[in-house]
Amino acid sequence: MLSKIQPVKSINRLVRRVYAKMPLRYILIVPFILQICGAVGLVGYLSYQNGQKAVNELATQLESEICDRIEQHLDSYLTTPKQINQINLDAVELGLLNLSDFKTTGNYFWKQMQVFNVGYNSFANPKGEFIGVERLDNGKLLINEVSEKGGIGKLYIYPTDNQGNRRQLQEVKNYDPRLEAWYSDPVKVGKRVWSQIYQWQDKPEILSISSSYPVYDKNRKLVGVISVDLLLSQISTFLANLKIKESGKTFILERSGLIVASSTSEPPYKIINGKGKRQSALDSKNSLIRLTTQSLIKRFGNLKFVVGKQQLSFSADGMRYFVQVKSWRDELGLDWLIVAVIPEGEFMQEINANTRITILLCIVAFLGEHVNFVRTNELNRF
Repeated sequence: MLSKIQPVKSINRLVRRVYAKMPLRYILIVPFILQICGAVGLVGYLSYQNGQKAVNELATQLESEICDRIEQHLDSYLTTPKQINQINLDAVELGLLNLSDFKTTGNYFWKQMQVFNVGYNSFANPKGEFIGVERLDNGKLLINEVSEKGGIGKLYIYPTDNQGNRRQLQEVKNYDPRLEAWYSDPVKVGKRVWSQIYQWQDKPEILSISSSYPVYDKNRKLVGVISVDLLLSQISTFLANLKIKESGKTFILERSGLIVASSTSEPPYKIINGKGKRQSALDSKNSLIRLTTQSLIKRFGNLKFVVGKQQLSFSADGMRYFVQVKSWRDELGLDWLIVAVIPEGEFMQEINANTRITILLCIVAFLGEHVNFVRTNELNRF
């Protein structure tokens, strides 16, 4: 017991000796300065902690709003093709639309394209005949046709006037609609489906998805497939126009990790030997998309296991990132992931600025007390 008391007594004696030699002005001023610094430092620390909590809440709220807006857009954008197909199927069943009459069907599709903002409206039959209306980037419409008269496998492309009438033949290409996913997928399953995402044979830079309905006669014999294409570039344009923080990114993935659309300028495909190949998010040149996808896989083990809306964060290269991922599905089988990611630094600018101001005030307060102490010391000399 005595051995424990001895060190305490020694410390007390040392403290008394120090205070005995210290001038009274030091004894009065130093604790006061320490109180000011401690109080300001505590206020700064609490302010910083509250700021970080506010940042987390703000990031969650912003990303939630962004994901909800993307979901609403997908619901609206991807409903239109299904509505068009149902209208056309009803017209066929009522005898109002004869799919064997390509001239009338082409004009009918052209009229629909004036009303609905879709990329392609088309029909093909088991013989390989095809009639479709294509929307170009400049908004102009082309009528494209493959018929026995012109030769199966030969696509005739016609510009149109303001009334939908065909003008002079523009081009002839090789084309077999039966080889593309928009036709083959619904034929395989025998019901309406979304095709897999695919690239056009003649334009591999175009990434699209088709809502396709098989058409049968009264004997359940296949008449053909009606289809409406959506261009995924339009979804990317919508994502790019969303107001998310300057360094933030939004993108949509399939469960396989392939990119559907993104807010970046990077195309979701590569051209290899003249053919298009879809891009995986893990191979993206955009580091934020790549790192976020890696983080999601690390967190869930596989993108197939992401359910509902999930909030998480990860750190890379000394920076913290907030991520929200939300699963999106429709009744025809689409199963995508909506992802929003924002760097913490986008929210921390004001907090860091307030922290710097707090530290500066602490320094100013300390220097002010030091100046007062020096003046007091000089006056005492006189």
